[in-house]
Amino acid sequence: MQALPAGEKNLKLWREWLRLPAVSQQLGAARQAPLGWRISVPLKPLSARERMRFIHFADTHLGFSDLARVDPHTGVNRREQDFYDAWWRVIEAILLHKPDFVLHAGDLFQSPRPNNRAIAVALAGMQQLQAANIPFVVVAGNHSTPRIRATGNIFEALSVLPVVRAAYKGAYEKIVLTGAGGKTSCAIHCLPHCSLSEELERAYAELRWEPAATWNILLSHGAWRAAGKIDTRMGEFNEQLLEDPETRLNLNFDYIALGHYHRYLAINDHTFYSGSTERTSFNEAGYTSGYIVGDLTTREWRYHQIPARPMLRLRPVNARGKSREEIMAEVAQRSTADLAEAMVSLELQQLSRDLYLQLDLAALDRLFPQVFHFDRQISLATTEVNERSSLAPALGSLREEFARHLQKHADGSLPIAELERLGAQFLAEAEAQELEA
Repeated sequence: MQALPAGEKNLKLWREWLRLPAVSQQLGAARQAPLGWRISVPLKPLSARERMRFIHFADTHLGFSDLARVDPHTGVNRREQDFYDAWWRVIEAILLHKPDFVLHAGDLFQSPRPNNRAIAVALAGMQQLQAANIPFVVVAGNHSTPRIRATGNIFEALSVLPVVRAAYKGAYEKIVLTGAGGKTSCAIHCLPHCSLSEELERAYAELRWEPAATWNILLSHGAWRAAGKIDTRMGEFNEQLLEDPETRLNLNFDYIALGHYHRYLAINDHTFYSGSTERTSFNEAGYTSGYIVGDLTTREWRYHQIPARPMLRLRPVNARGKSREEIMAEVAQRSTADLAEAMVSLELQQLSRDLYLQLDLAALDRLFPQVFHFDRQISLATTEVNERSSLAPALGSLREEFARHLQKHADGSLPIAELERLGAQFLAEAEAQELEA
């Protein structure tokens, strides 16, 4: 198993990728494919014990857009383009590895109603998999699941491609991949995002083992409860918490492919988060981006890193006892040439209020002309007020920030649990109204 590379290596990988030619994006024809609870997809001829390989990736968040940075030639938000570029790097890798099938563990899109560009990019990549006869199995994540089902689902449109098999209805689905002779080779048990806890309970109850299959895989999206000391929650009010089905149902899967947590993580020797293909906030600074290549025959799972725009938290500057000139000089030392086109966060700690008022914040920002985005954080010495010029958080993270705010006042005078519950309820209603609009 490949160790998680250090965050600094992202810069070198990014530089190498920038020298590569752009990926061509061409849409192809699509045709209707049948839908059903159990689906058999013919693969390339293989015997019952012949080597069978797959690629597992997740959290591509196509359509994600942030910061007021637009490419003057295309008119596309540059962070949005970063996520499209990451998608194409994985598609290129799939075509290079030539696996027997591909698993996408959720949050293909940033929202349940992606823009036309995001849909076109997704379809173009899937069309290339169609041409290579590589099945693409995907489950819906919380970001890609609409609150109101009557409006339809984007996965209905994607399923017109024969190689695309999507589980998105808030229910368990089993997808069986078979060889040319009709013999079952791999059963993929899909647990997509379920908006209601009752739906998730029903999905667990309906999960049925495929004894005739050579291999059984679980594909799901959510925060894994049995992750030990590591918290795989993303702080989103609508995230799904997953119980370990092996313990709960006394099953033993050959592989469990997970999405939702944006960092590559091995839960055990056959249960993995592949991580995301790009980072959505500075909470993920230092995380790598990539995918997993799995070999079911040899039981080998290898993580492959892909280039992504560097996102770094620099070493904080302690301003206690320092003059304005000394602080500016120390900040200037943090600004190095290798940060070019990176997203950078720097915190000034223990800054007195008087010195804060004297600082030329614009001049401080100008010390980093080479970066893509500079996230300035200032912590005052006498208060806990933070002045931030940072990435706009996703709506889902508001619950986490609200909970932290409540905990700061957890002196027994406030009903913390009830306020947190009401806050989550109001946020959910607000997002639903926004989607309706």
